[in-house]
Order: sequence, then C-alpha cells, then structure tokens
Amino acid sequence: MSPNLLREEQAFFYETMESERTESGKRWSTAEAKRILLIMLPLFAANVMQLGMGVIDTVVAGKAGATDLAGVGLAGSLISSISVLFGTIISILSPTIAKYCGAGESDKCGLLLNSAKWAAGLLIIPELLCIAACAWVFPLVSNDEAMIRVAERYLLYLLPCVPAHLLLRLLLSTFEGYGQTRPGMLVSLLGLLVNIPANYAFVFGWGPIPALGGAGCGLATTIVMWFMPMCLLVIMRLSPVQRHNLNCMLARRKPNMQLCLNLLRTGLPLGLAVFFEIAFFRLLMLVIAPLGTVAVGAQQVAINLSGLVFMLPLSIGIAASIRAAYYVGKRDLRAFDTLVFTAGVLSLVLVACNMVLCYTCRHGIAACYTDDTAVASLAASLIAYCVIYQLSDSVQSLFSCLLRGCRDTAPITWICMITYWLIGFPLACILIRTDWIIPQAGPAGAWISFIVALTIAAILYAARFIRTRKRIFLHRD
Repeated sequence: MSPNLLREEQAFFYETMESERTESGKRWSTAEAKRILLIMLPLFAANVMQLGMGVIDTVVAGKAGATDLAGVGLAGSLISSISVLFGTIISILSPTIAKYCGAGESDKCGLLLNSAKWAAGLLIIPELLCIAACAWVFPLVSNDEAMIRVAERYLLYLLPCVPAHLLLRLLLSTFEGYGQTRPGMLVSLLGLLVNIPANYAFVFGWGPIPALGGAGCGLATTIVMWFMPMCLLVIMRLSPVQRHNLNCMLARRKPNMQLCLNLLRTGLPLGLAVFFEIAFFRLLMLVIAPLGTVAVGAQQVAINLSGLVFMLPLSIGIAASIRAAYYVGKRDLRAFDTLVFTAGVLSLVLVACNMVLCYTCRHGIAACYTDDTAVASLAASLIAYCVIYQLSDSVQSLFSCLLRGCRDTAPITWICMITYWLIGFPLACILIRTDWIIPQAGPAGAWISFIVALTIAAILYAARFIRTRKRIFLHRD
C-alpha cells in the first residue's frame, strides 16, 4: 500500500470541521459521513473476508468428510470465542490512540504502543491455557471419538498462532486509531488468498505435504495468522506515519506497568461482553438441538446470515468509536454531537436498505444454503425475524461502540450480562421449549428473545451514553 495514500487518508481523517462550524445548528454533516465511510468500508470488507476464511475452512473440511467437518466445527466454535475475547481486549488501543491525537498528544503514542506490546504479551499464556482447556470440553459435548480426535488435532495445530493473533490485533488497532483501515482490508484479502490453497494443501496433501484431513485447516490458519501481521509490519516500515510508532514498539524498553494495566483494565470488559454475546448465541443452539435436524439446520442458516449482516452496523459503530475518541480528546462537544447524529442516521439508512434486501430475498438466501425444502422453508421464516432483529442490533451496536470510544467500557459488560443471560437466555428457553407464554415457538422463540434482549440493551446503552457524554463534556474529570 502506498505510503502517500496512508498519509492522505490520515490527513482527511483528522481534518478539522471549520467549514461546518459556520452553519449554526447543523446536525447532519456530509463531511463527517464521508470520514465515517472512509473508515467503515475497509473495516466492513476486512470483516467479511475474515468471515470468508471461516467459510472456506468449513467447506474444505466438509469435502474431507462428515467427521472432519464436525471436528473442525466443534473446535472452531469454542476456539473462536476465546480468540475474540482476547483480541477484543487489545482493540481498546484504537480509541486510546485516537483520543491522544485529538488532545494533541500524539507524541505519547510511541510509549503507548510499547506498553501495548507488553500487555499483549501478558495475554499469550492465558489465551494458550484457555484454548488448551478446550480439549477437556470436547468429551463432554460428544461421544464420537473420531470427531474428538479431529478436534484435538485441529486445536494442537492452532496453538502456535496465538502470539500472531494478538500481534495482528495490536497492529490493526494501531492503524485504526489513526483512521487507517485500508491496510487491514489489504492484509485480510491477502490472508484469504493464502488461506484457500493452504487449506487444500494441508487437508488433502500436496507434493511433500501429507494429507492431514480436516485438522489441516488449523495449520493453514496458523500460517495465515503469521503471514498477516508480517504484512502489516512491512506496511508500517514503509509508512512515514507509522515508521516511528514501529520503532517505538520494537524498542527495548521496560514496560510502563501503569499503561499496561490501564489498557487491560479498560479492554477486559469489552472482551467479556463480546464473549457473553457469542456464548449466548452458541448455547441456544444446544437448546434447539433436541427439536431435530430441520430446526437446527434452519437456525444455523439464519445465524450465519445474521453474523454476516451484523458486520455492517458493527463496522459503522467501530468507525464512530474512533471518531468519538478523537473528539473526546479535543473536548469538542459540538463536533461530538454532530458525529453521533450523523453516525446514527447513516447506520439506520444503511441497515434499513439491508433489511429490505434480506426480507425480499429471504427465500433465495435460504435456498443458497441448502437444497432441503423443509430446512429452506423454516430458514426463510427465521430470516424474517432476523430482519426485525437488525434494527435493534444496529442501535445497540452504535451506542456500545460510542461507549467504547469514550473508554467507558465497564457498563458494556454488565448490560450484556443482564440482557443476554438474565433476560434473553431464560426467555429463549421458555419460548423454544414450552407453552408458558405463547405456544411453543421452536427456533422462532430464539429470535423473539434476540429482539427483546437487543431492544433492552439498546435502551440501556443509550441511557448510559447520555450520562457518559455529560460526565466527559459538561463536568471536568
């Protein structure tokens, strides 16, 4: 990627809004919308491509056999939750950098990155232990010894990628903090291109490479995970904007424990919140499982689609969080409010278009996943619920990300815990399996609970955001 392109991207990101200030009372900002889209679109593309890597793993493992597919799916569902937990902790780096730049303290970013390096290092052992502990979970989930062997080998091949995964998240957050999201899109594309031949080579064998079966997907993922941060390091070295940060990061310096602990303390609630959310969706599949293969298959189709469409509001929310952190650093309330209004309108418009598309194409989407008419019919009806779910999801995603940008992360964990586990999960169990509230709804009950939980979460996040905004801008800390 051209260093000049990175420099221009950063200059546009940090450009002042003086032209907009002359119009008093203006809430919508076209320039702000352009900045959000500049950050959001590469993020969205990168997230979709990373989802694509998981799809490729599933497809290739499935071609190796049903046992390989089940083993990779079992291990992947557990390991991905753990990886997201620890990776999200490090992602707090991006709004921290943006806040420093907004406050005119960008000279502190070097020390911050050096401390973030040590903070990521502290997470390596806990993540390794958590992933290794999955080996004890496999026998509790299934009695199929062949499937468990595939899952264990897949897990073993993935262990070496843990340091690379944390390094990748560290580097991506660094670029994002400066509003530079194109490097992440580029390396995600390169990773996807490497992932395809690597999967086939290690699963089916190629030349001197032995056929490892579905477990070979784990080794392919490890190679890709090391390849991607290496590419980002090269981009940092070539970029005048990032070269100094890279030198500071690689410098042999004693860790600033206060900065390390501050990053971990602020990032941990984010990681736990995402983990609670993923676990909520994963465990509901176990509640639906006794209803039969049609119900499970249809739910899997709808969940897969929801994960894809969620990338849109999530990308907008992350972009808004970076911009929000910048204005928090500048202590510019008017620009901050303009950002919130603009991001909200942009999110609702894009999500509304997505809702119309999903609803009108729901039968065609379901048919793309399966040839079973019973599964496709039920999946299409669940996609209709998924359409409604997107509205609440977009609102809660935006406000939770804005709280992230304000570094007010502790409430995010508690709101997730309350809405997903104290309200959503019990409600889902009742609606899916009983007639206590309405006639037994089956998989549709899960989606009703999603809508209820996300609507409550959106209200709680919005209320907390209003309080946080007042605390930051109207009351000096």
